[in-house]
Amino acid sequence: MKVLIIGQLPKEIGGNYTTGAANVVYELSKQKAGDVVYYIYGTNITHDAAAKASSFPNRYIGYKIRPLRMLIHTVSHPLSTWRSLNHYRKVDHQNVFRYAFYEDNIREAIKSVQPDLIHVNSIANISPVRFAIGKNHIPMLLTCHGIFYRGDESDVVNRDRNLGNIKLADAYSGLTQESLEEYESILGVPKDKVMVIPNGVDCQKFYFSPDERAKIREEFGVSDDCRVFITVASVQERKGQMAFINQLSRFDIDVQYWIVGKGPDEKAIKEFVQLSGLEGKVKLLGYKTAGELYKYYSAADIYVHSSWKEGQALSELEANATGMRTIVNKEIIGTIASDVNSEDYYVLDFDNVDVDSLVEWIQRDQKERSSRTTFDWSAIAKRYLNLYNQIIKEYRR
Repeated sequence: MKVLIIGQLPKEIGGNYTTGAANVVYELSKQKAGDVVYYIYGTNITHDAAAKASSFPNRYIGYKIRPLRMLIHTVSHPLSTWRSLNHYRKVDHQNVFRYAFYEDNIREAIKSVQPDLIHVNSIANISPVRFAIGKNHIPMLLTCHGIFYRGDESDVVNRDRNLGNIKLADAYSGLTQESLEEYESILGVPKDKVMVIPNGVDCQKFYFSPDERAKIREEFGVSDDCRVFITVASVQERKGQMAFINQLSRFDIDVQYWIVGKGPDEKAIKEFVQLSGLEGKVKLLGYKTAGELYKYYSAADIYVHSSWKEGQALSELEANATGMRTIVNKEIIGTIASDVNSEDYYVLDFDNVDVDSLVEWIQRDQKERSSRTTFDWSAIAKRYLNLYNQIIKEYRR
């Protein structure tokens, strides 16, 4: 089975930028599940960069600028070209030439790969894929990593892009139970038409290391009795780091809060920490590579998932793989793949914090910590393989 994945690719293998969805596409592309072979068209990587990153010919496919070929297609197929350009303008509200460029490259990828199924990882990319498929009988699966239209009629661009494109897919998957509700209530796709498959984590990279824990804590001068919180995310208001910092002064126990990442609120948080005399409690560690992160997860005790809005955070899954307990903002409990009612999770209501209850949970002795492999990418890839087979079978009836 040949699957063509449409999405972004991370900067580490040649993409122009990295997103959470890019990491998902990349990790999925590396898996070997059954007889599936993945080919990836990266919307943010050039053809030459993709060729260098490929583990075998055409594994990764990048974009080329081919104005002559686009002109020939326009002249040869004037009606379909008019339909697609009109759609890009009225529904996607995008530069029509940019999307025509996407369509041209995806059409060439389809011709080269001859896939049995196309897996699209953003509703923003779906219309060029549908027009590129044309009359080819190829089913398309859409995975939404986040639905940005919230039902506000005044948000015309997201309203048209989401509601105008959602029916272009043949099948749907979401990352969380919350996404099921959003597919139905916002996009009009019945819940029984959507398969929930969470993101995964590379458990070869993310695991608990007692040695690294001891090294990092010694480097930072952290005592055994100190409880260390950690958040790995872009430093911005939506991620909730400041909201958690505001709680630290209420704890009458020895704690530190490590913030890993960079972002627009970094300077403001540094200034607040200095003015509040919290330098001994809050450490901004900046950006850390994927190869370094497991060390900091291992050294910390509790992951703080303080975001106000998420699709499904890879960092929470990474922390889970290293055996951490998690404090999660009640606003996003529907995005958690694990059971938030278990003893490993504390659901925090920032508007009504029960400090005594929270401190008691923080101080609770954790059973012997060890790595977890529940969400290893190998297991997630098998779930996608089952879904691919199901979609192809139903499509060919």
